[in-house]
Amino acid sequence: MKIKLTTKDLISAGAFGAIYLVLLTVLSSMILPIVPILYLATPLIAGIILGSVYMLYSLKVPRTGSIFILAVLVGLITSMATFYPLIAAIVWGVIAELIVAGKRRNSAKALIASYCVFNLTSMGPFFAILIAKDAFLSICTTYYGAEYAATLDSLTPNWIIVVFIALALLGGLLGGLFGKRILSKHFVKAGIVA
Repeated sequence: MKIKLTTKDLISAGAFGAIYLVLLTVLSSMILPIVPILYLATPLIAGIILGSVYMLYSLKVPRTGSIFILAVLVGLITSMATFYPLIAAIVWGVIAELIVAGKRRNSAKALIASYCVFNLTSMGPFFAILIAKDAFLSICTTYYGAEYAATLDSLTPNWIIVVFIALALLGGLLGGLFGKRILSKHFVKAGIVA
């Protein structure tokens, strides 16, 4: 297996990155915010839905650095309000790459574990709750109304980050397993073992 990213790999990475980012954006800013509790469950729900995209991406661009590139793209998109999501995405992208380094990229279990860590990037929009909650709630009031913002405020105590991490890891696990099941034929073709 070649390690170096080629131009074709970068084009594929860009295409899959676009699909991943569009789905994440639609979920986290258009569909899930309709109900506050669903919005807070974004790391879980997005993780489950995007798992198959990540797994297919990992199969189609099986090169060192491809997962990191996707993590940086997600970090850039989720860093509209603050740069912390980008820094976190870079860290999680490096860890996700290390999990599948070398021959472990041919292991379905390693890919699923990698996605569990990678899915922590879906927490990006929630950094505003942790860092500047008042400003975040003010924006929510503008877009969704005072009642929505008050509900979010009551559902997000200081320790909510622990819940977000747990939801992201669970979403990554379920999404990875779901993606593996959907793409089982692709896994066999690529020579990836269970």
